[in-house]
Amino acid sequence: MGPLMIAIFIKRKYADYLKIPLPWFNRKRTTGTLKTNGMTFLEALYGSQYYEIQQKGRDGNKGRINGNFFLSAIIILVLILIVMTCIRFLPGFTESIDRFASNLFRSSNGKMTGKLLAIPLYFLINFIVAGTIGNEKNFKKNVDAFMQYPDETKKRANAMLLIPFFIVLAIVFGLAIL
Repeated sequence: MGPLMIAIFIKRKYADYLKIPLPWFNRKRTTGTLKTNGMTFLEALYGSQYYEIQQKGRDGNKGRINGNFFLSAIIILVLILIVMTCIRFLPGFTESIDRFASNLFRSSNGKMTGKLLAIPLYFLINFIVAGTIGNEKNFKKNVDAFMQYPDETKKRANAMLLIPFFIVLAIVFGLAIL
């Protein structure tokens, strides 16, 4: 249990009894994502998708699906980054992964193994994202917050999305080359 979880537990259970001032709980909470210029990553993600689709004259609610796909892809990329970092810097990790893959996929080649692992993992993560972060209630909340920003900020939302994506992608390629 991390320090934040302990603080939340204390706040919820004992702060009233102990009269412990915990001022950081009174701040406006964000969705727990990156925040620049007042806009969170999720507001930029779902809001920009909604905004672009709506400007083309189509149903902006399709932006939720696009946003969920993009968020799932980023999560998969971060998982790949974690595995590649472990392979690169933890001795013996490569052998254990090789042993696991050879026991699980005895007669498959690497390309088939990648497909068998990546496609179900992607859909599982997409299902989890669609049920939690990307549900309709959160989508509407993020879109409403996004629509309150000025047009200049709305136009920079895609850059806010793509910069972290390309940074993680560059690190993954860098680890693959090393």
